[in-house]
Amino acid sequence: MSSHAILKKYELLNPHPPMRRIVLFVLFALLWQANALSQEHCDGSRYINSIFSEVDSTLNVKFGENQTIAGNQKNLFMDIYTPPAEFFFDRPLIILEHGGSFLTGNRKQLRQLCLEYARRGYVAATIDYRLFDAFGLEIDSSLAFDAAIKATMDFKAAIRWFKENAAGADDYGIDTNLIFIGGVSAGAIAADHCAYLDKDDNLGQALDSVIAANGGIRGNSSSNYEYSESVAGVLNFSGALKDVRWISSGEPPIFSMHDEFDNIVPYGTAITTEFGTPIQVSGSRSIHEQAVLEGIRSQLITIEGSSGHVSYFLGGLNTPNYNIAIDSSSRFLEYIICNRIASLNDEKAVSSSHRWYPNPTSGQVSISAGSISRLEVYDTSGRLVFDSNSNIQAIDLSRLERGIYMIRTFLSSGETDLQKIIVQ
Repeated sequence: MSSHAILKKYELLNPHPPMRRIVLFVLFALLWQANALSQEHCDGSRYINSIFSEVDSTLNVKFGENQTIAGNQKNLFMDIYTPPAEFFFDRPLIILEHGGSFLTGNRKQLRQLCLEYARRGYVAATIDYRLFDAFGLEIDSSLAFDAAIKATMDFKAAIRWFKENAAGADDYGIDTNLIFIGGVSAGAIAADHCAYLDKDDNLGQALDSVIAANGGIRGNSSSNYEYSESVAGVLNFSGALKDVRWISSGEPPIFSMHDEFDNIVPYGTAITTEFGTPIQVSGSRSIHEQAVLEGIRSQLITIEGSSGHVSYFLGGLNTPNYNIAIDSSSRFLEYIICNRIASLNDEKAVSSSHRWYPNPTSGQVSISAGSISRLEVYDTSGRLVFDSNSNIQAIDLSRLERGIYMIRTFLSSGETDLQKIIVQ
């Protein structure tokens, strides 16, 4: 039954104004229960601020296996951090890889980062990847790229694992359309290649050979190829791409943070020693410029004047640049999440002839069509926060706090409609 049909039924049974407010609250519950997207809670705080004091964890979850460069078989594990169970369905996921020049490091290094995101409402996972272990060999550009590709393909196996789990046991309640990947330093390099390197890119014979030896563009660290490796966005903490021309229109949005004079992974296009041997790569500034050129949403935060590498995380929790990294990246992802929800809500709308737009909004909204005799705006507790008896085509909601509201529209035709709208 449509929202306005349910409302009309209850109004006939309960014509008195005090009851009508209760009816609206019941209707909110019905709409929220019927629509799984409501679990996203785009209330202006979730996904941006730390709202949970406790976080659950599931450690040592195997998601794949493969051979290292030295030919050793390696099982791939991850640690998963989740918000409390009360917020379970359709949760966004962030998968992260640690740094260490593809030579050292382990997934435990990003535990604190995962906790920070989980406290904001994300499921966050820190994963293993195969490190370079053939120390008897001289590292050349081919071996260096092989190490980066192995880390990239292990990323893809983790993405597929979560999508397979969501289709089956659904242990973590994630929305597979809201999977984000990211990393720090070498881990960010792998995330960037996972998101932007695809079969249509011009790689050259040498890189083609490396990828072919690693199972092709989808990798072979797991065999569940019925699930895709597509992602909704990238968190690039001091990472790089071998070639920014691999970034194409329509590919995932990207958030980047980088030291301006980084002495390990270049801020622009220059030589890096991150792979253990000098190789030219394009860092965050070049990535950002290419993304903007291709019409991809991108944000770059530069630590001006700094010659450090990932200096913003070195100070630890609650230092100014650390907080900027977490808060800004969270806000970047929240925008993606809530715009997707609003878009899908519009697609699922019962009536497209009279919809309020834009949604989400920063304040001013207009109706697409229809003659209005009255409108009311309610918050999620059923409290009337705005009303008008005049025939208006636009309203200003900028004085309202960020959050979710319901606009109840009375058309001159006698039809009544209820639409959820997000004020940002």
